[in-house]
Amino acid sequence: MSQKYIPQEAEALLQKFWEEEKIYAYDPKSDKEIFSIDTPPPTVSGSIHIGHIFSYTQTEVTARFQRMLGKNVFYPFGFDDNGLPTERLVEKRIGKKASELERKDFADQCLTVTAEYREAYKILWQSMGMSVDWSLAYSTVSEETQRISQLSFLRLLKDKEVEQKNAAALFCPECQTSVAQAEVDDAEKDSFFHDIRFTTETNEDFIIATTRPEMLPACLCVFVHPNDERFAHLVGKNAVTPLGTSVPILTDDLVDPEKGSGLVMCCSYGDETDLLWVKKHDLTEKIILTKTGHMKNTGRDDLDGLYLKKARKVIVEILKDHGSLVESKPIKHAVKVHERCGTPMEILPIPQWFIGILERKQEFLDIADEVNWYPEYMKSRYVQWVENLKWDWAISRQRFFGVSIPVWHSKITGEYILPEESDLPVDPLKQAPKNLPEGHTLEDIYPDPDVLDTWATSSLTPEINAKWGAEDDRSDKILPMSMRPQAHDIIRTWAFYTIVKSKLHHGRKPWNDIVISGHVLAGKKEKISKSKGNAKTTPEELINKYSADAVRYWAMGGTLGKDIVFDEQEIAKGKKLVNKVWNASNFALQNLEEFHPENLMELSQREPSDIWVMKRLEKTATKMKQHLSDFQFHHARQVFEDFFWTDFCDNYLEIVKTRMYQPEAFENGAQKKLSAQSSVYECIFTIIKLLAPFMPHVTEQVYQSYFKQFESEKSIHLCLYPVLSFDKNILPEVESDMEMFLELINLVRKYKTENQLKLSEELKSLQVTAPSVEKLSAFMDDIKGVTKAKACDILQKDGDVELKVER
Repeated sequence: MSQKYIPQEAEALLQKFWEEEKIYAYDPKSDKEIFSIDTPPPTVSGSIHIGHIFSYTQTEVTARFQRMLGKNVFYPFGFDDNGLPTERLVEKRIGKKASELERKDFADQCLTVTAEYREAYKILWQSMGMSVDWSLAYSTVSEETQRISQLSFLRLLKDKEVEQKNAAALFCPECQTSVAQAEVDDAEKDSFFHDIRFTTETNEDFIIATTRPEMLPACLCVFVHPNDERFAHLVGKNAVTPLGTSVPILTDDLVDPEKGSGLVMCCSYGDETDLLWVKKHDLTEKIILTKTGHMKNTGRDDLDGLYLKKARKVIVEILKDHGSLVESKPIKHAVKVHERCGTPMEILPIPQWFIGILERKQEFLDIADEVNWYPEYMKSRYVQWVENLKWDWAISRQRFFGVSIPVWHSKITGEYILPEESDLPVDPLKQAPKNLPEGHTLEDIYPDPDVLDTWATSSLTPEINAKWGAEDDRSDKILPMSMRPQAHDIIRTWAFYTIVKSKLHHGRKPWNDIVISGHVLAGKKEKISKSKGNAKTTPEELINKYSADAVRYWAMGGTLGKDIVFDEQEIAKGKKLVNKVWNASNFALQNLEEFHPENLMELSQREPSDIWVMKRLEKTATKMKQHLSDFQFHHARQVFEDFFWTDFCDNYLEIVKTRMYQPEAFENGAQKKLSAQSSVYECIFTIIKLLAPFMPHVTEQVYQSYFKQFESEKSIHLCLYPVLSFDKNILPEVESDMEMFLELINLVRKYKTENQLKLSEELKSLQVTAPSVEKLSAFMDDIKGVTKAKACDILQKDGDVELKVER
C-alpha cells in the first residue's frame, strides 16, 4: 500500500474499474433473491444540489448493503424530464415561452436540453460512487416510457377508471394548465378584507366581506346560515349586487356566522366552497375568467380583458365611486397556490380527463397497511392526505411537452377512437388513427390536445422498471419492488399516485418498504432547492475538496424523515475518517508482510486483548447489520465510529504494537505475534467490509492493495457482509476484564501527559491495585508493551484501578 491516499486520483480510477468490470450489474439469469429499488427519478429542472446527494446516498448505501447480503440488486436510475418543471427550465434557457413556438419546435428544444442535463446528472452521480446499473436507466420522455404511460391510460379507460368530463378543475393561469390537488400548496399572502354594501330589492342594506371583489360579476346568490336569526328575515328575498345584478338569498350550513358579516356571496368560482354550493343548490354557473387569468363576460367594458390583479384594483375603485365600499382592512391569509410557480389557483370548468379516486379511498388506505413505512409515523401523513381528498385526480394538462393522451375524438358521434396497444406510443397531433369508425373520414375526427400529468407517468416507475407490457416484461421478477425511497414532501403525490396505479392495474401494493428521507435545510432553515438556488456550495465543489466518501459520510448522519441543516464540518469529519481508515490499514498491514490467512490462529488460542477486539467487532457487525436492515443509517455510522476510533485505533492498535514490532521481547513471542496478526488481519478486513457501503472508494482501495491477493471476489463490493459468531465460552468475561486494563492505560497516559513525558517513554515500574489480580495479570505482556513499563506489580484491592509509577 502507498503511504498516502489521494481520493481525487483514486476515486475516478475506481469508478472506471467498477464500470468496466460491471461490478454492479443486475443479473436477470441469477437465481439469487432480488432486491429491487424504485429509485426516484430527479426532475430535470436545474442543477443537482446537496439535498439530492443526501437522500440518494442513503438509498445507494442500502443498495450496496443488500448486494453484500448476497442479493441480486436491481438498482436503476431515472430522469423525470417530461413535465412542467422541464418546460419552465427550457423556457428560461431559450428565453421564450412555449406558446411562442410551434409545439414540435418547442418539444425539440426540450429534448435537446434534457439530454444535456441527463448526461450532467449521470456524471455527478457517478462521481459520488453510485452503484447504479446504468443499463437500467430510463427517461420519462423516452418512447418506451411513453408507451407504458399510454398503456396505463388505455387500460384504465377501458376499465372505466378514467373518464373525460367538462368539470371544474384547479387551474394555474401562469402555467395555463389544470393541476391536481396534490400540486397545490398553502401560502401566506398579503391582501385586503373588503366590506361591500349589498341591498335587497326592498332597499335594506347588508354587508358582504370578501377578499375577492373581482368575482362580483360572477355572483350567483347570497348565503346565510339557517340558524342565524340576524338574517332570517332576508331568506327568500333577492339581493342586488353593487353592479346591479339581482340574486337570491339562500341558506346553507357551511356558512360561518362568525366570519365577516355572517353573509357570504357565492361566485363561480372564488374557491372550493363555491364549487360545492353550485353543485348542491343546482346554481347556473357564470364563468368570468379565461385560462390566461383575464376577465370576460363581466358585462362591463372597463373590466373585460383585464388581468385578475388589475381587475381587482379597478373594481375596488368602481365600488368606491358607487359608495358601496364600506371598508378595506389589510390582512394576511392562506391562499391556494401552484407549487411550481406560486401563482394563486383558480377554478375553471374545462374538458378534463379524471381518474376517479374519491370513491376508492378505503382501498388505497388498505394498500398502505400492507406496506412497511420507515419511519412508521410517516404513514399518518399518507392516511391524512387520502382521508381529506376532495377532488378526483385530474390527469390531463394543457401543456406543450409531455406524453400525449392517446385519443382521437369523433365530431359526429363524440366517441373515442383509440390506438391498438401494439401501436403505442402515438402522438394524435402528428398521427392519424390506423382505423377510422365506419362512416368517418379524417375530417370527421380531431386529436385530443392535452398531455398527461407528469405524475400520471411518474406513478408508473415500478412498471417502467419492469418493462410492463413489453416482450421482455420482467414484472414477475421485480414486482412488487422491494423498496421505494423518497422524500416526505411527495408522499401526497408520488407515493399516493403510485399506490393508486398499482391498485388499479394489479390489485396489489407497488413495493414492500417505503423509506422516507428528510430535506437538507439552508442557513435560514429553508429547504435547499433548485428553484431557490439557496445552496452555498455545489456537490462538485464538496467532492473535489473533501472526496466523495467524505460527502457520503455526512449523508449517513441524517435520521429518516427528519430535515437536517447543512453543516460542512460534518463533511470535514468524513475526510478525517477516510484518512484514518487508510492510515490505520496501512500501519496494520505493514506488520502482516510475512502473514498468510491460511495460518490464521484459532480465536480460542489467541491472547486476551486479541480475543477482546474480535468480540467487540462481533457486536459492532451485528448492530450495524440490524441498523442498516432498518434503514437507521445514523445509528450504523455511530456504532462503526465507536468501534473504529476508540476500540480499534486508540486502544487495540496501540496495545499490540510492541507484540508485532518486538515479539522477541516476550516469551513465546512468535505465537503472540501471530495472535496479534490474526486479529489485526480479521479486524481490518471486517472493518473495510463494514464500511464499504458508506465509503466505497477508500475501502476498495485497501481491498485491492492487500486483501484481493487472498480473495476470489474482484471487488470488495461483491464480498459478503460480515456476520461474526464466536463461541461465547471463549473468555466469556474478557470484555469486563478489559475494562480494568483500559482503565490502567488511561491512568498511565494521564501520568505521562501531566509529567510532560512522551507516550513512548519507558517507565521503571508500575505498582497497580485492581479488583482482580488474576484477570488483570492475563494482560501482563500487553500492559508492559503499551505502557513501556519494565516491570509491573498488581495487588488486590476492591474499587477502581489505582496506579503508582516509578520512573
